[in-house]
Amino acid sequence: MKIKHKILKYSFLALLLTAVSCETTELEITSNPNFLSPEQANADFFLNAIQVDFAFIIQRFGNDAAELTRIDYMFGRNYANAYTPNELVNSPRRAISPWQLAYQRILEDIRLMNVLATEAEQYNHIAIGQVLQSYLITTLVDMYGDVPYTEALLGAENLNPNVDSGASIYGAALQLLDDAIANFGRSSAANPQNDFFYGGDYDNWVKAANSLKMKIYMTTRLVDTGALNNFNTIVSGGNYIKAVSEDFQFRWGTNEVQPDTRHPWYEDSYTSTGGGRYMSNWLMNTMLNSAGGKDPRMAYYFYRQVSAAPGFGAAPDEETLECGLQNPPSHYTGEVFCSVTDGYWGRDHGNDNGIPPDGFLRTLNGVYPAGGRFDDASFEGTTNGGGNGGNGVTPIMLASWVDFMIAETQLLEGDLPGARTSLNAGMTKSTQKVQSFVTRDDEPNSTVVENHRNAILASYDSASNSEDRWNVVFEQYWIALYGNGIDAYNTYRRTGYPTSLQPNIEPNPGGFVRSLPYPASFVEANSNVSQKSGVGVKVFWDTNPDSPSFPSAN
Repeated sequence: MKIKHKILKYSFLALLLTAVSCETTELEITSNPNFLSPEQANADFFLNAIQVDFAFIIQRFGNDAAELTRIDYMFGRNYANAYTPNELVNSPRRAISPWQLAYQRILEDIRLMNVLATEAEQYNHIAIGQVLQSYLITTLVDMYGDVPYTEALLGAENLNPNVDSGASIYGAALQLLDDAIANFGRSSAANPQNDFFYGGDYDNWVKAANSLKMKIYMTTRLVDTGALNNFNTIVSGGNYIKAVSEDFQFRWGTNEVQPDTRHPWYEDSYTSTGGGRYMSNWLMNTMLNSAGGKDPRMAYYFYRQVSAAPGFGAAPDEETLECGLQNPPSHYTGEVFCSVTDGYWGRDHGNDNGIPPDGFLRTLNGVYPAGGRFDDASFEGTTNGGGNGGNGVTPIMLASWVDFMIAETQLLEGDLPGARTSLNAGMTKSTQKVQSFVTRDDEPNSTVVENHRNAILASYDSASNSEDRWNVVFEQYWIALYGNGIDAYNTYRRTGYPTSLQPNIEPNPGGFVRSLPYPASFVEANSNVSQKSGVGVKVFWDTNPDSPSFPSAN
């Protein structure tokens, strides 16, 4: 009865959320879903909810990680105050924190789905859940460190679960991926009704599983002497994500209500009061002033509502951009400050000033990945419904990202030509992907794209030392990671690159966040757990020196 109760609790929600979250969904409901009986419930209802909840939680963790690595804007001058034990909900559509979403919903739903799917011999259901669970539990470790796992889902049997070591959870994640690959190879009695990632292409699911194994090996290479060899073994086998068509991502819809299926960034940016998010000045400035000039991906990433910001091409206006008349902080050494030219109106890392009346002035998320507007230089204030209506994606693992991981191994091994080839492939696939989101006559043409890419490669060729080469590669990696900063956060803690990141606007922001504090509700309700000493506590695979000397920017 417990399983049936849980099924009834989520089945209507799952159908409601997923029926419109992918345009290819085909659900034929002949009876009122409000009155689903236990006999009608099955593993599909669980898997629907699992996939949607997974997209929300990775979007949220990806946002936190991107803010720390300057891909997105971070509010808060002091790191310890910016990342506190207080839990924030995922979004207006998810009145639940990421921690609760992970443990109370996703992991529990996977457990219950597996009971039904095993009985019905639905091995592809199980395999998809194993891939998503593997990514989720490694991400929990990446963000928090040691977390509950083996005792996490025992319910009333254990109300005070102990944490497992991050290393043991990573080991469990690898086993889940191996089990998923095996299950994808089995004959299933029935396939999932809705696969919002690959539409039932299980060969691509296997490639995704192998690519996530590569991510695990790369992340743990500082503490596992065999990790790079294992990574390269998968590369040699060739069965991983290599083409944009194989990208592992969740596609959002365009419905605004009942339910709202739009990309969360679109929901926050295209509102009746204008933009609700600020873009990162560091990322926009890096792309605008790269070695190859303006990055052609900017027209897809960002939509400018104005042609110039106050003090940066337009007359100063302290009401809308207070810092337009100020000098950069004394600890800045030539980094972008306050805004970027050409109307790219964002905010600096750590700026915690109030919100001025700039909703129809600041730069918005563009057509990639948020499903917003392509920047056609029309400079129009934009509200809900603009652009692609929120039909964006949350990327999980892309072909371009895999190329940059391979480039890291080649740089470590001194294979400079190989790293150059991988850099070229990563940039090419990244641009190819974003350009697939819109078809317009005014898109950057192939010559513009090629010239920009060749200029970046020339900067790699002319680098006089390994630090310069690593900076070239990892700046491009950061740009390709736009939409999910988890791998940027891991890479930054693992390598310290790129060293070109904008510093926090506060000269003494405290040590860089090496892991998030545990949620207060978890610590207060669990007698076996104590709060961590601070944000400087490292995850198991981070063996680098303490902050602030590492990473390079704080």
